[in-house]
Amino acid sequence: MTHRLTRKILLFAVSLLIISALSLLAVRHAVNNTGVKTFRTDGGWGYSITKKDGKVMINQPFIPGIQGQQPFSTKRDAAKVGRMVKMKLRKGEIPSITPEELKKAGIITKGSH
Repeated sequence: MTHRLTRKILLFAVSLLIISALSLLAVRHAVNNTGVKTFRTDGGWGYSITKKDGKVMINQPFIPGIQGQQPFSTKRDAAKVGRMVKMKLRKGEIPSITPEELKKAGIITKGSH
């Protein structure tokens, strides 16, 4: 490999690393400037994750991670799961919730109590 080609590859790799780091910082900044809001739905509660400017990033009228479209039984449960999702976003994780996480968090679903 020639010295010139090696230098171009190195420059490309460094540029890609800088772009990735800036993108991560922008996402984290956006997530840090978000809030969790709860709202009434037909038969229960849901949550949304909104930016400071009021734009909705996630609107979740049903309990995620379970089959069907079941709203949260309480405002507290909706807020708790909304905070869990926000924390995952903050950590750079996929903001999905599993049935195991719901069980561990003590989220009560209709028909289970």
